[in-house]
Amino acid sequence: MSAWSEEMEGASNVKGELHPPQKRKRILSAVWTHFGFRKKDGAIVNIDSPICRVCGKAVPAKTGNTSNLMHHLRKHHPSVYVAMQKKKHPELLVKPEPSDDPVTPDQTVIDTAPAEPEASSKWVVVPIPTDSRQVTLTDSIVTYIVNGLLPLSTVENKDFIAILRLAEPFFTMPSRRDLTQNLIPHRTTAVKNHLINQMQSASDICLTVDLWSNRSMRSFFAMTGHFISDFELQNVMLSCRRFKGRHSADNICGVYEDILSTYGIKNKVSFIVTDNASNILKAFTLFQPMAAVDDDEEVEQDAVSDLHVVNIDEEMMYFPPERSPCFIHTLQLVVRDALDQVGSVKNLLDKIQRLVSFCHKSPVATEILGDYKLCHSNVARWNSQLKMLKSVLNIPSGVLAQLECPVQLSPTEFKIMQELCMVLEPFEEVTDRCQAEKAVTSSLVIPCVRALRHAVKNMKMTGSNNLVSILQNSVEKHLSKFEDMQCFQVASTLDPRFKLDWCIGEEVTTMKDLLMGKVECLSPKLSAEYNDCSEQPKKRPKLFSYMESQTSPSAVARTSQDVIVYLSQPCLAEDVDPLAYWKGNQTSFPELARLACRYLAIPASSAPVERIFSLAGNIFRPGQCHVNDKTFEDLLIVKCNNIEQ
Repeated sequence: MSAWSEEMEGASNVKGELHPPQKRKRILSAVWTHFGFRKKDGAIVNIDSPICRVCGKAVPAKTGNTSNLMHHLRKHHPSVYVAMQKKKHPELLVKPEPSDDPVTPDQTVIDTAPAEPEASSKWVVVPIPTDSRQVTLTDSIVTYIVNGLLPLSTVENKDFIAILRLAEPFFTMPSRRDLTQNLIPHRTTAVKNHLINQMQSASDICLTVDLWSNRSMRSFFAMTGHFISDFELQNVMLSCRRFKGRHSADNICGVYEDILSTYGIKNKVSFIVTDNASNILKAFTLFQPMAAVDDDEEVEQDAVSDLHVVNIDEEMMYFPPERSPCFIHTLQLVVRDALDQVGSVKNLLDKIQRLVSFCHKSPVATEILGDYKLCHSNVARWNSQLKMLKSVLNIPSGVLAQLECPVQLSPTEFKIMQELCMVLEPFEEVTDRCQAEKAVTSSLVIPCVRALRHAVKNMKMTGSNNLVSILQNSVEKHLSKFEDMQCFQVASTLDPRFKLDWCIGEEVTTMKDLLMGKVECLSPKLSAEYNDCSEQPKKRPKLFSYMESQTSPSAVARTSQDVIVYLSQPCLAEDVDPLAYWKGNQTSFPELARLACRYLAIPASSAPVERIFSLAGNIFRPGQCHVNDKTFEDLLIVKCNNIEQ
């Protein structure tokens, strides 16, 4: 006899005595088919404790809640529970008007088939999942943990397991070991393969590179890639791995080359953005020409050196032809120089910082401020000081007077704060524009430098004109070098919002010639054809043989025609996407469109790689620090490259 038949026979004397819940005109859950109530003198006895029709046991279920009833069936009568779960249509039973007659279980709900083995109540996951729902739920859990940067121990959380068990009893929760050794690595492999395929179609890739140390002083090396595919800007995270050993240029180069080899993009890197650290500068400086040495000196070097002979042409592929310092980091130096050198401004900022610190430590001050929020300043970000100034200025003077803070600001200091905000606002706007995440930024560098120079020139401050003078000198000292960088010159010219409007005087002619040269180099075959045509002029009769051909097309004339037409058109509005323009004009200006994809993909700052470090810091928060280096890198690769599965 089957387990199902035994259960039903053992409780046969119970079924006939039980009645359904009364006074319910709404739809009844199917679970009530297996539970009922006893009556005495026509009234239900113990309305909060329905009786199981299978075993005759009373189960607490106050106010008609069916959670305990479902749990009872699942735990004590799994075959009945499985049979009920299989009845997906309908799951609910429509109950007519209540009747005093005993209710016989609905034969459409109760399955008289033999009970399946207990193992069949779970989907098979070894060696591989055989049920598509098991795979789908498992992938969803991996996505949930990775996207939320949740602890890997989430899969061991009893409450989380209980929720999924209640929602889907057949599901088998993956273990933490399976998560770290199989599921996350498989997802990482899929993401990397997607990135490799995506970058194979890109002709030029720009990189941002940086080093970071967490609070435990463990160092990490991160790299992001930027390219244009189908005239859409693509930003991908290539790696954020543990960096061990000294932060020397050789070690940095070793990690850099290893990442490029992983993705097969050694010959595609056209530009790189880094900070101004000396080891980074040395690591990404191109090989210098080898100087001749005497024979004696060469022998002596061979005796004490472990350098090996390398193929210079082969090694050069590891290094991008151009490198730029982070424009935002350089802008930070400009503002910091001015704020630190003017004593009155520095003292005022320190005073405001003490005021903010007092308010954050005082419960009474916090209560008085109410909805007004004061921002702390961060030495690493000058714009945090501007936000601090604005947060103080937003608070009414009457509210500040109630704080009873030992630091009091005079009316003159309030006026200086307002002027200081006006002086720093152009720098804040440039900072926000040039570190945008999904927008073209390389073409903004030179226009922003000249906009800051123009803005500072017309600035004035009460009693602090020295600050304006230092800002002027600092802009020239730190930012003028960006105006001489050819990559940013070409990027600004290829931006249809600027073209040559940023140029001054002879720069117009210079940039036209530069752009024509770039186009000519980009199409050497076409130029050769034009040169062949020009070398073979049309034959003329002997009478007119003295005439020289003046109309034969030259390579320069043909290749520069697109440049002339492009530059002669009016500039577009500032809110227009430059890549959308080039997508619509790629057939009209094919060479210029290719150049635009190369130069407009360059990020103006290293902000993309620093955003990765911000996410990495969340992984090392308290209670979540025990993540090995490989899992750490995998988590960030999957998190930062949001690829649909």
